[in-house]
Amino acid sequence: MIGEELVDALRRVTGVPRLLVACDYDGTLAPIVDDPSAAIPHAPAVAALIGLAELEDVGTAIISGRSRDTLATFVKVPPSVVLIGDHGAWPSDVDSEADQTVAAISEALSAVAADFDGAVVEPKSLGAAFHYRHVSDKDQASAAARAVASRFGARVIEGKQVVELVLGEGDKGAAIRSLQVRESYDCIVFFGDDVTDEDAFAVLGDDDVGVKVGDGPTLARYRVSDPVEVAQSLEILLAERRALTR
Repeated sequence: MIGEELVDALRRVTGVPRLLVACDYDGTLAPIVDDPSAAIPHAPAVAALIGLAELEDVGTAIISGRSRDTLATFVKVPPSVVLIGDHGAWPSDVDSEADQTVAAISEALSAVAADFDGAVVEPKSLGAAFHYRHVSDKDQASAAARAVASRFGARVIEGKQVVELVLGEGDKGAAIRSLQVRESYDCIVFFGDDVTDEDAFAVLGDDDVGVKVGDGPTLARYRVSDPVEVAQSLEILLAERRALTR
Protein backbone atom coordinates (compact mmCIF):
# COMPACT_ATOMS: atom_id res chain seq x y z
CA MET A 1 0.00 0.00 0.00
CA ILE A 2 1.34 3.42 -0.97
CA GLY A 3 1.93 5.75 1.98
CA GLU A 4 -0.33 8.77 2.41
CA GLU A 5 2.64 11.15 2.30
CA LEU A 6 3.52 9.95 -1.19
CA VAL A 7 -0.10 10.11 -2.32
CA ASP A 8 -0.29 13.72 -1.13
CA ALA A 9 2.97 14.58 -2.89
CA LEU A 10 1.81 13.04 -6.16
CA ARG A 11 -1.47 14.94 -6.00
CA ARG A 12 0.39 18.17 -5.29
CA VAL A 13 2.70 17.97 -8.31
CA THR A 14 -0.06 17.12 -10.79
CA GLY A 15 -1.15 20.75 -10.60
CA VAL A 16 2.07 22.25 -12.00
CA PRO A 17 1.96 23.69 -15.54
CA ARG A 18 4.53 21.28 -17.02
CA LEU A 19 5.37 17.93 -15.41
CA LEU A 20 8.12 15.39 -16.14
CA VAL A 21 7.60 11.78 -14.99
CA ALA A 22 10.64 9.51 -15.35
CA CYS A 23 11.38 5.93 -14.28
CA ASP A 24 14.22 3.48 -14.17
CA TYR A 25 13.45 0.15 -15.88
CA ASP A 26 14.83 -2.93 -14.07
CA GLY A 27 13.44 -3.14 -10.55
CA THR A 28 11.12 -0.21 -11.18
CA LEU A 29 8.94 -0.80 -14.24
CA ALA A 30 9.96 -4.47 -14.35
CA PRO A 31 10.68 -6.88 -11.47
CA ILE A 32 14.29 -7.90 -10.87
CA VAL A 33 14.81 -11.40 -12.29
CA ASP A 34 17.73 -13.82 -12.29
CA ASP A 35 18.08 -13.67 -16.07
CA PRO A 36 18.47 -10.03 -17.28
CA SER A 37 17.15 -11.03 -20.70
CA ALA A 38 13.83 -12.06 -19.14
CA ALA A 39 12.95 -8.74 -17.44
CA ILE A 40 9.34 -8.36 -18.59
CA PRO A 41 7.76 -5.00 -17.70
CA HIS A 42 4.80 -4.75 -15.34
CA ALA A 43 2.06 -3.96 -17.86
CA PRO A 44 -0.05 -1.60 -15.69
CA ALA A 45 3.02 0.55 -14.96
CA VAL A 46 3.87 0.93 -18.64
CA ALA A 47 0.22 1.58 -19.53
CA ALA A 48 0.02 4.39 -16.96
CA LEU A 49 3.27 5.90 -18.21
CA ILE A 50 1.98 5.86 -21.79
CA GLY A 51 -1.28 7.44 -20.59
CA LEU A 52 0.67 10.25 -18.96
CA ALA A 53 2.67 10.79 -22.16
CA GLU A 54 -0.56 11.39 -24.05
CA LEU A 55 -1.54 14.30 -21.81
CA GLU A 56 -0.76 17.90 -22.68
CA ASP A 57 2.25 19.42 -20.88
CA VAL A 58 3.35 16.08 -19.40
CA GLY A 59 6.67 14.55 -20.43
CA THR A 60 7.69 10.97 -19.71
CA ALA A 61 10.98 9.11 -19.88
CA ILE A 62 12.54 5.76 -19.07
CA ILE A 63 16.19 6.09 -18.01
CA SER A 64 17.96 2.74 -17.87
CA GLY A 65 21.38 1.19 -17.62
CA ARG A 66 20.51 -0.93 -20.61
CA SER A 67 21.34 0.32 -24.08
CA ARG A 68 18.55 2.28 -25.70
CA ASP A 69 18.08 -0.36 -28.41
CA THR A 70 17.83 -3.17 -25.85
CA LEU A 71 15.43 -1.12 -23.75
CA ALA A 72 13.21 -0.60 -26.79
CA THR A 73 12.90 -4.36 -27.29
CA PHE A 74 11.61 -4.82 -23.74
CA VAL A 75 9.17 -1.96 -23.44
CA LYS A 76 6.94 -1.07 -26.37
CA VAL A 77 6.12 2.60 -26.01
CA PRO A 78 5.28 5.38 -28.46
CA PRO A 79 7.87 8.05 -29.34
CA SER A 80 6.24 10.36 -26.79
CA VAL A 81 7.96 8.28 -24.08
CA VAL A 82 11.65 9.19 -24.23
CA LEU A 83 14.04 6.24 -23.91
CA ILE A 84 17.48 6.99 -22.45
CA GLY A 85 20.03 4.17 -22.18
CA ASP A 86 23.51 3.61 -20.76
CA HIS A 87 22.62 5.34 -17.46
CA GLY A 88 22.29 8.60 -19.35
CA ALA A 89 25.92 8.54 -20.53
CA TRP A 90 26.76 10.20 -23.81
CA PRO A 91 29.79 9.66 -26.07
CA SER A 92 30.87 13.31 -26.46
CA ASP A 93 34.46 12.62 -25.46
CA VAL A 94 34.76 9.19 -27.05
CA ASP A 95 37.22 9.01 -29.95
CA SER A 96 36.68 7.60 -33.44
CA GLU A 97 37.83 4.15 -32.32
CA ALA A 98 35.01 3.88 -29.78
CA ASP A 99 33.33 0.90 -31.48
CA GLN A 100 36.55 -1.08 -31.34
CA THR A 101 37.07 -0.14 -27.70
CA VAL A 102 33.52 -1.17 -26.78
CA ALA A 103 34.05 -4.53 -28.47
CA ALA A 104 37.36 -4.96 -26.65
CA ILE A 105 35.69 -4.22 -23.30
CA SER A 106 33.07 -6.90 -23.94
CA GLU A 107 35.76 -9.36 -24.96
CA ALA A 108 37.85 -8.62 -21.86
CA LEU A 109 34.86 -8.99 -19.55
CA SER A 110 33.91 -12.25 -21.26
CA ALA A 111 37.38 -13.55 -20.48
CA VAL A 112 36.83 -12.63 -16.83
CA ALA A 113 33.41 -14.27 -16.87
CA ALA A 114 34.97 -17.52 -18.06
CA ASP A 115 36.75 -17.73 -14.69
CA PHE A 116 33.56 -17.33 -12.67
CA ASP A 117 30.77 -19.85 -13.10
CA GLY A 118 27.42 -18.06 -13.40
CA ALA A 119 28.79 -14.72 -14.58
CA VAL A 120 27.07 -13.10 -17.57
CA VAL A 121 28.34 -10.30 -19.81
CA GLU A 122 25.80 -7.95 -21.42
CA PRO A 123 27.23 -5.87 -24.31
CA LYS A 124 26.05 -2.26 -24.50
CA SER A 125 26.43 0.61 -26.92
CA LEU A 126 29.02 2.40 -24.77
CA GLY A 127 30.57 -0.55 -22.94
CA ALA A 128 29.40 -3.73 -21.24
CA ALA A 129 27.86 -5.00 -18.00
CA PHE A 130 29.27 -7.85 -15.92
CA HIS A 131 26.47 -9.59 -13.99
CA TYR A 132 27.63 -11.69 -11.04
CA ARG A 133 24.35 -12.46 -9.25
CA HIS A 134 24.92 -16.23 -9.58
CA VAL A 135 28.66 -16.27 -8.87
CA SER A 136 29.73 -17.88 -5.60
CA ASP A 137 32.67 -15.54 -4.88
CA LYS A 138 30.98 -12.23 -5.61
CA ASP A 139 33.70 -10.01 -4.15
CA GLN A 140 36.43 -11.58 -6.28
CA ALA A 141 34.30 -11.52 -9.41
CA SER A 142 33.36 -7.86 -9.07
CA ALA A 143 36.98 -6.90 -8.33
CA ALA A 144 38.17 -8.73 -11.44
CA ALA A 145 35.57 -6.93 -13.56
CA ARG A 146 36.49 -3.52 -12.14
CA ALA A 147 40.15 -4.16 -12.88
CA VAL A 148 39.36 -4.27 -16.60
CA ALA A 149 38.29 -0.62 -16.62
CA SER A 150 41.79 0.84 -16.31
CA ARG A 151 42.88 -0.93 -19.49
CA PHE A 152 40.38 1.01 -21.57
CA GLY A 153 39.89 4.27 -19.70
CA ALA A 154 36.32 3.28 -18.95
CA ARG A 155 34.18 4.48 -16.06
CA VAL A 156 32.99 1.92 -13.51
CA ILE A 157 29.31 2.05 -12.60
CA GLU A 158 28.23 -0.38 -9.90
CA GLY A 159 24.66 -1.56 -9.46
CA LYS A 160 22.90 -4.47 -7.80
CA GLN A 161 25.33 -7.35 -8.35
CA VAL A 162 26.51 -5.85 -11.63
CA VAL A 163 29.63 -3.95 -12.63
CA GLU A 164 29.36 -1.83 -15.76
CA LEU A 165 32.24 -0.38 -17.76
CA VAL A 166 31.11 2.68 -19.71
CA LEU A 167 32.83 5.06 -22.12
CA GLY A 168 31.85 8.72 -22.31
CA GLU A 169 30.38 10.87 -19.58
CA GLY A 170 27.09 11.70 -17.90
CA ASP A 171 24.70 9.90 -15.57
CA LYS A 172 20.99 9.66 -14.80
CA GLY A 173 21.06 12.91 -12.90
CA ALA A 174 22.56 14.80 -15.83
CA ALA A 175 20.07 13.15 -18.19
CA ILE A 176 17.01 14.09 -16.17
CA ARG A 177 18.23 17.64 -15.60
CA SER A 178 18.90 18.01 -19.34
CA LEU A 179 15.32 16.96 -20.09
CA GLN A 180 13.98 19.45 -17.60
CA VAL A 181 15.98 22.37 -18.95
CA ARG A 182 15.32 21.55 -22.59
CA GLU A 183 11.55 21.22 -22.15
CA SER A 184 11.08 23.74 -19.30
CA TYR A 185 9.41 21.32 -16.91
CA ASP A 186 8.28 22.85 -13.62
CA CYS A 187 8.48 19.66 -11.59
CA ILE A 188 9.96 16.16 -11.78
CA VAL A 189 8.72 12.83 -10.46
CA PHE A 190 11.37 10.09 -10.61
CA PHE A 191 11.14 6.42 -9.62
CA GLY A 192 14.26 4.27 -9.25
CA ASP A 193 15.57 1.30 -7.31
CA ASP A 194 19.30 1.01 -7.99
CA VAL A 195 22.49 2.68 -6.82
CA THR A 196 22.77 4.52 -10.14
CA ASP A 197 19.34 6.09 -9.59
CA GLU A 198 20.79 8.04 -6.67
CA ASP A 199 22.41 10.34 -9.25
CA ALA A 200 18.90 11.32 -10.33
CA PHE A 201 17.58 11.71 -6.79
CA ALA A 202 20.56 13.96 -6.03
CA VAL A 203 19.53 16.60 -8.59
CA LEU A 204 15.87 16.81 -7.56
CA GLY A 205 14.70 20.04 -5.97
CA ASP A 206 12.47 20.62 -2.96
CA ASP A 207 9.32 20.66 -5.10
CA ASP A 208 10.22 17.46 -7.00
CA VAL A 209 9.22 13.95 -5.95
CA GLY A 210 11.86 11.21 -5.73
CA VAL A 211 10.60 7.69 -5.06
CA LYS A 212 12.91 4.84 -4.06
CA VAL A 213 11.68 1.38 -5.07
CA GLY A 214 12.57 -1.30 -2.52
CA ASP A 215 14.97 -1.32 0.41
CA GLY A 216 18.33 0.33 0.93
CA PRO A 217 19.68 3.78 1.73
CA THR A 218 18.54 6.59 -0.56
CA LEU A 219 18.33 10.33 -1.10
CA ALA A 220 14.70 9.96 -2.16
CA ARG A 221 12.08 11.31 0.22
CA TYR A 222 9.50 8.66 -0.59
CA ARG A 223 9.51 4.89 -0.99
CA VAL A 224 7.42 2.12 -2.54
CA SER A 225 8.02 -1.60 -2.35
CA ASP A 226 7.91 -2.87 -5.93
CA PRO A 227 6.79 -2.26 -9.56
CA VAL A 228 3.18 -2.92 -8.55
CA GLU A 229 3.28 0.12 -6.27
CA VAL A 230 5.11 2.08 -8.96
CA ALA A 231 2.13 1.35 -11.22
CA GLN A 232 -0.30 2.47 -8.53
CA SER A 233 1.66 5.71 -8.11
CA LEU A 234 1.66 6.36 -11.86
CA GLU A 235 -2.07 5.66 -11.98
CA ILE A 236 -2.66 8.29 -9.29
CA LEU A 237 -0.68 10.82 -11.33
CA LEU A 238 -2.63 9.91 -14.45
CA ALA A 239 -6.05 10.13 -12.79
CA GLU A 240 -5.28 13.43 -11.06
CA ARG A 241 -3.84 15.05 -14.20
CA ARG A 242 -6.75 13.88 -16.33
CA ALA A 243 -9.19 15.34 -13.81
CA LEU A 244 -7.54 18.76 -14.20
CA THR A 245 -8.13 18.75 -17.97
CA ARG A 246 -11.83 17.95 -17.86
